[in-house]
Amino acid sequence: MGERINIPMVDRARDAMIAISFLWVVFGFVVAGRVVARHRGIGLGLDDVLAVAAFCLTGTTIGFNAAVFSSGVGHDMVPDSPLFPTLMNNLEFMMKITFIFTIVYVWALFALKMSQLWFYLRAFSVHLKVWIWIVSGICIAWAIIFTFVLTFLCDPIEQQWTLMRIGKCMDQILVLKCVIMTNILTDLMIIVLPMRTVWSLQMRTTEKVAVASCFAIGLACVVIGLVRFGEIFVIDMVGNFTGTSFTTFMLCSIELMLAGICINIPMLRPFYTRWRKKYKSSADNSGYADPSTGQGARSGKATPLPSVKGNYNAWIELEDDKDRDSDSNNDGCSERKLTTSTAARPDPEVGSPTEPSAIHVSTKWTITRD
Repeated sequence: MGERINIPMVDRARDAMIAISFLWVVFGFVVAGRVVARHRGIGLGLDDVLAVAAFCLTGTTIGFNAAVFSSGVGHDMVPDSPLFPTLMNNLEFMMKITFIFTIVYVWALFALKMSQLWFYLRAFSVHLKVWIWIVSGICIAWAIIFTFVLTFLCDPIEQQWTLMRIGKCMDQILVLKCVIMTNILTDLMIIVLPMRTVWSLQMRTTEKVAVASCFAIGLACVVIGLVRFGEIFVIDMVGNFTGTSFTTFMLCSIELMLAGICINIPMLRPFYTRWRKKYKSSADNSGYADPSTGQGARSGKATPLPSVKGNYNAWIELEDDKDRDSDSNNDGCSERKLTTSTAARPDPEVGSPTEPSAIHVSTKWTITRD
């Protein structure tokens, strides 16, 4: 086979590249916002590092798509087509890109999953620590096993991209089906994991629904995974690889972009909190009612913060102010106290160690008569 020959992209491939690039830019803005919010607040953690790593790995898939789309993916490999000799010439190159793409895809998904799970560990460790570690172990095993399987799918390895029959391979389509279905199952585990705890929070039902929805938006990625599973059945690896693999390449990148956006959007709450405070301040100064409470400056009544308990509630009150000594109504102050890991300390009221980073209310009263 000769060197790769560039082939103009079909219209749908060009449109897909525009859409994927746009989603990646949105992903980048969301990750940047997350990093800024955490840096100014409670500080960066491993979940933030993994989110950045996932963003970088996901960006490489744009290059992979550009490479295969400009090499012939999207064109039918029909023997009487004038492009057929060029497609055959580029086929080995496209198969090499496919080999690398699948490995990067697995590790990008792994980084996204672990970013979410590590966030759970910071926010819900009181009640879910064991379950978080179990699901994390499953995800680690998932990434390692499928990296090994996808790498050594053929014996020798180069049989995965060479057109010469120099060895033997496992059923590649079957392996890809297993990757997709196990990915969907682990996504569902991650989505369901905090739901029971979220529903036990001391807040209004509408707020519980809103919190649960933030974690459940990852269902969009599950839907894409199911669509990809259906598309796997139409791929013809031997007779028409270029004509039947376009949708799979496109959906792989879109799934990664959407997953990254869904995972990182809830981390932007400090910006919403700041906007809400600014809006409330404007409403109070102008004498209009605050939309969240129905009270304005003229009411003369302070609005209490919602009741919270336990550090699994931490993500709700994300810190948006670098000043750690701000007043007690600052969201950041609440979040910092709930998430900072400290050793158990004695409670002066009861004389026994208390749960670190938890909120405690003293119920010891003294009654005197004048």
